[in-house]
Amino acid sequence: MTTTIPIHLRSDALNASILPRGATLSAVRFTQRSENLVLGFADPEDHFRIPVYAGHLVGPVANRIKAGQIPLDGKVYQMTRNENGETSLHSGPDGLHTLDWDIVARTDQSVTLQIDLKDGDQGLPGNRNIKATYSIAGACLTLEIAARTDQPTPMNIAAHPYWMLDGLSDVSSHLLEVRADSYVPTDSRNLPLGDIAPVAHTEFDFRTLRPVPLTPALDENFCLAPESHTKPQSCARLAGSNGTQLEIATTAPGLQVYNGAFLPDLKGVLENGHDLKPYGGIALEPQFWPDAPHQPGFPQITLNPRDTWRQITHYRLTPPA
Repeated sequence: MTTTIPIHLRSDALNASILPRGATLSAVRFTQRSENLVLGFADPEDHFRIPVYAGHLVGPVANRIKAGQIPLDGKVYQMTRNENGETSLHSGPDGLHTLDWDIVARTDQSVTLQIDLKDGDQGLPGNRNIKATYSIAGACLTLEIAARTDQPTPMNIAAHPYWMLDGLSDVSSHLLEVRADSYVPTDSRNLPLGDIAPVAHTEFDFRTLRPVPLTPALDENFCLAPESHTKPQSCARLAGSNGTQLEIATTAPGLQVYNGAFLPDLKGVLENGHDLKPYGGIALEPQFWPDAPHQPGFPQITLNPRDTWRQITHYRLTPPA
């Protein structure tokens, strides 16, 4: 299997492309239009050469972990510190985004990919089995992730596509709504300070549609719920200047919003020869709250044997009028 050759899914309204490496969402298009609504590279290998996690599934522990250390059942497990030598980001350099997933089921409308992690992989305990199913029905793309383990282990997997709905040069042309009353304040390392704060009267109040700001500060977790939902709940809306809209519903208790401030400036690397630039896409990442193992007041991420970790996210798209 060539893991950077895309798998194409089709409905009457949408097309999507998935790369088995990293279970990567590399393209989403309306059936009658050519524009890619997520950041996709002209050379699929650049999804893995350019380290911005574009379209990847990240984990098994997404986001940042202080000192890369996971305290669990009286032990401390050490993950690779791949961010300034201080934190583990998205489980380090050998996380899910780097691995070649197996295709276990496939139709024109869906694909299920699977990866097995051995006890000790990423520095974490447990033999873990993870499945990810992408499916399309009408104008809705659904991602369902399920994980099991034979030992207690941390689990927090997130999808990391960057959305660009109107093809313009940066995301300031987009309007964003996040249905969250609170967020997780962070320090200079983007690690939680240990509390949650109301979004009211802050730059992170997106409870009504407003423009995406071009500021490095927008890399924040929004608190959707104190625990996972059993069914996806509407949490965010993104609108491009051309009228294209994205509605996200998820079972996850948090949504990390990153406006792409630190995307590199690279000429001609995207599809159709377009440039990759800072603020060139916005990542809306359903997940648990960051650094949860060090934050007893946050929703916890320990997966136990005989339990199944599950996350379902719907991406519903509306084309321009």
